[in-house]
Amino acid sequence: MHYKRWYRTGVPTDGAPPAPCAVDGCDRQSKSRGWCHAHYQRWRAHGDVRAGVPLRSMQDCRADGCTRPSHARGFCQTHYRRVLVHGHPVENEPIRVVTGQGWLSHGYWFVPVAGSDRDLANGASAMAEHRLVMARHLGRALFADETVHHVNGDRTDNRLENLELWSSAHPSGQRSEDKVAFAIEMLERYAPDLLKTP
Repeated sequence: MHYKRWYRTGVPTDGAPPAPCAVDGCDRQSKSRGWCHAHYQRWRAHGDVRAGVPLRSMQDCRADGCTRPSHARGFCQTHYRRVLVHGHPVENEPIRVVTGQGWLSHGYWFVPVAGSDRDLANGASAMAEHRLVMARHLGRALFADETVHHVNGDRTDNRLENLELWSSAHPSGQRSEDKVAFAIEMLERYAPDLLKTP
């Protein structure tokens, strides 16, 4: 175990701060074999850490006014994604900063679901925030045929006033009895008060 700790961090004792990279002049923390991650990857790729070659430093995004670190082609992740979609970084549109717990996946913000809300998420421990916000508003879990639409098109803007509940349910047949049964089903789900007889 101590050998593995030393091999991984450069320090054999548990809880000790990681040692600095063994390469002279490198101020990064050691990760594997006493080297930082970058020098270790060089050793894996070339059999040599190439101590004389300086490591590439993170530079700011080349979009005007953006101070985020570059990710690809000199742009941060957000501006690079905009370049892929629009052909340019759309610099005049501000970057939305999302705070709190969660993560971005396919443009949607996902959050962990608290135990008290698990019934709204069908028992899931995490779900898309816009669906959770709508489920809280309705006081029930969403049906499989229900989707939540972002009115302004921003999939990370999960304010209730920016969300609309959509349903893709439709009857399988076109007979009048089928359509009446479907209409009653929709009213029972979304407007049960309209089914009450005076």
